[in-house]
Amino acid sequence: MEVIVGITCVSEFPCGPGRIDELIAIFHEILPFARKKNGCEKIYFSISDTNPNLAITFEIWKSKKDHEVYISELTESGRLSDIQFCLNGFPRFTFFNNLDNF
Repeated sequence: MEVIVGITCVSEFPCGPGRIDELIAIFHEILPFARKKNGCEKIYFSISDTNPNLAITFEIWKSKKDHEVYISELTESGRLSDIQFCLNGFPRFTFFNNLDNF
């Protein structure tokens, strides 16, 4: 039996031309707080080496519910809208179950 010990969320943010620096500034503000949220184990923010308009976060959370609370707070504060204004399309969230029995 597989034992799920949390989730990893890979979030892709396709920026509009010339908007990546604005997105980076937003993440500089929100990630220190996100890393202190209940259930957050680690968040990495990366810019694609082959596409300078693509940012990705790798987020490790104790549960999907913890991640949903974080996204709800970003929505309520307006920060998710700020992120969306930088993008050329919608962010994409892919969830993975973290397994720990091998």
